[in-house]
Amino acid sequence: MDTNSRLKVAIIGSGMIANTAHIPAYLNLGKRVHLCAVSDLRADSARETAERFSIPRWYTEAEDMLVKEKPDLVSVCTSNASHKAMAMLAMRHGAHVACEKPVALNYDDTRELYAYARKHGLVLFACQVLRYNTEYQLAHEWAQEGRLGDIYFSESVLIRRRGIPKWGAFHKKETNGGGVFCDLGVHLVDAALWVMGGPKFTSVSGVTSSIIARSGEKILTSVPESGAPAGVPNMPPYSASAFDVDEFAAGMIRLDNGASIHFKTSWVINLPNEYGMTFAGSLGGLVLPEMTLLTTMGRYQADVRPRVFSEERPYANEVFPGHFFLMENAVDHLQKATPLMVQPEETLNVTAIIDGFYRSAELGREVFADEIVGK
Repeated sequence: MDTNSRLKVAIIGSGMIANTAHIPAYLNLGKRVHLCAVSDLRADSARETAERFSIPRWYTEAEDMLVKEKPDLVSVCTSNASHKAMAMLAMRHGAHVACEKPVALNYDDTRELYAYARKHGLVLFACQVLRYNTEYQLAHEWAQEGRLGDIYFSESVLIRRRGIPKWGAFHKKETNGGGVFCDLGVHLVDAALWVMGGPKFTSVSGVTSSIIARSGEKILTSVPESGAPAGVPNMPPYSASAFDVDEFAAGMIRLDNGASIHFKTSWVINLPNEYGMTFAGSLGGLVLPEMTLLTTMGRYQADVRPRVFSEERPYANEVFPGHFFLMENAVDHLQKATPLMVQPEETLNVTAIIDGFYRSAELGREVFADEIVGK
C-alpha cells in the first residue's frame, strides 16, 4: 500500500463500542484516514452515529456499503455471533478488517478467517486491546528484560458486583455466543499470555454460573460501571428473562512451558468490585494495575514502583485507550509496514482457549488442546 495514501475506513455496527472507541480512535489519526460510512441494521442508529461524527454516508446493509464505498479498512463492531460473517464479507470485498473480540466464537472459524486473509493479502486485526494499556506494556517490557525470571504463575480477576451490559445483545447466547468470559475474560487471558511471552495452552478447566441475572432483582445499576464509561447511544430495551449466558466465569489454563493462569470474572456476583493481575516468576513478582515489582535488594524483600510519566500514557484520558493504540498500530502497519502488536497465532491461541473453556464448563471436565486444535 502507498505509504502516502489516505485510508478509507467504514464501520459495521453503530453501537457503544463503535461510538466510544473505534470512531474516536480513527478521528484521532486525522488526515491519515477518511471515515467514509457507517452501517447498522437499525437505521436510526446508523443515521445518528453518522450525524454525530460528520460521517458522510450511512447504510442499513453492510454489503451495500462495501459495494458503494470500497473501503480499505473496515471495523466490525457487531454482536459476537456475526463477527465471522461480517469480517469475511468485508474481506471478500477487498478490505482489511479490525474486528472486535472475539473475532469468532470457535477456533475453526478463527482459523478460516486468518487463512482467507493470508491467501488474499489482507490483514485481520483482532481488538485484543487490554495489552495496549500502559501497565501491560510495561509488564511485557519488564518480563522481556528478565526482571521476573521464568514466569510460572499468573492470576487475573475482573469482578463487577453489578455490571451487566444491558445494551446490545451481550446477554443472549444466540447473538453473543457466550457471556462474561467472551466479554471480559478474553481480555484477561490475552493480556496474561502476552506478558508471559505467548505460551500455547495445553488444557483449560472452566466453570460458569447464571443465577442472579435471571432472578428478576430490582437492584439499581450504573451504565458506566457496566462497561460503558461514556454512556450508550440508542440504548435498546433490556429483559432479564432473555438472559441465557454466563454471568460468572472462573478457571485455570495450563501452558506448554509448564506455567498456569488462574482467572475469575463476573458481570454480577455478591462480591466486591475487583480488578487486577499478578505474575509470579523465579526472580520476582508483579502486581497490576499498581505496577508494583516484588523483588529483593541484598538480603531484603523490596517492593519497587517506578515513576511513569504522562508522556508514556498518551491516551490515558480516553474512554477506551487501548483502541487508540490498536487503530494507530493498524494504520501504521498498513501505511508503514510497522509490525503488528497482535499476531494471528496469538488470537488463534486465545480463541482456542475460549472454545475449550466453554466445552469444559459444559462437560464438567478439563479439555485438552488437541481436542480443539487437533494433534
